[in-house]
Amino acid sequence: MKYFFFATQFALVAPTLAFAAAPTDFKEFAEFAVKVLQNIIGILFASLAVGLLYGVILYLFSSPSEKRRSEIKEMLLWGVIGIIVVMGIWGILGILRESLFGTSTVGIPFINPSA
Repeated sequence: MKYFFFATQFALVAPTLAFAAAPTDFKEFAEFAVKVLQNIIGILFASLAVGLLYGVILYLFSSPSEKRRSEIKEMLLWGVIGIIVVMGIWGILGILRESLFGTSTVGIPFINPSA
């Protein structure tokens, strides 16, 4: 399951890597690295949101076993922590992009393979 997850992430990021021209200076390299990181953050955010939704559904339809409910609560807690961390990284990337390149992205992170 873990290998499938990483293979899927790589497959979604690969077009950005394949169609990118070789950077000629540091600014182009940094822009490319930020774009790749933003794509990865978008994938992580989407997968964490789906995982959190799955955990909520599991919690709602779980058996009355306290042990199972505590396991699901722990999974939900780590999902929320993961989303907070990913959103923090996304904010740091936005600050870096604004300060280094003068352009900012406002809104929810998205995958942009042509950028």
